[in-house]
Amino acid sequence: MCTQQHNIYRKVRSALSYLMWAELLWLIFNWISPWKLWSDANTLIVCTLPWLILFFLIRYIKRKWEEEGNASIGCLYTSTWMTIPLIIAVQLFYLWISPPFDKSKEIVYEDTHYRVTIVYGFLATNTDFIRIDEVFGPFHREVYQSERYGIDTKKLNSTTAIEAFLKQQKQ
Repeated sequence: MCTQQHNIYRKVRSALSYLMWAELLWLIFNWISPWKLWSDANTLIVCTLPWLILFFLIRYIKRKWEEEGNASIGCLYTSTWMTIPLIIAVQLFYLWISPPFDKSKEIVYEDTHYRVTIVYGFLATNTDFIRIDEVFGPFHREVYQSERYGIDTKKLNSTTAIEAFLKQQKQ
């Protein structure tokens, strides 16, 4: 019975390990690549990655404490457990300060080549932005971003109009 519980724990631990490495690779890919993929996945990673890192950090510190028996490692072990309320508070603050996903963006135009998005400022001091992304399948790359005032988004309703607008902005 004990070995079956250990096997289940080992499988869960390895699945969490694979998930953590996949999330880290995802963040590195998004940081290096000019192309972005599925921005909602970034929000999921922001919410789960600190917990996975904390889980493996606590396991590592506990193993070192059991091996060496050092009191300073025991204090570090206790302090990592004490960071759990801090992580909860930071994530709640992040969710409170971030705007709702359905109201913070408005896609004005989208086709197989370009996507024109209005990104609304979520505080009174923030201004609205217009963002033009180049789309290639599920990937998108930001081509242009600027403050929204002075730009008529109703004119950006075709690929040729967007390309003419981008050429005008480059000059």
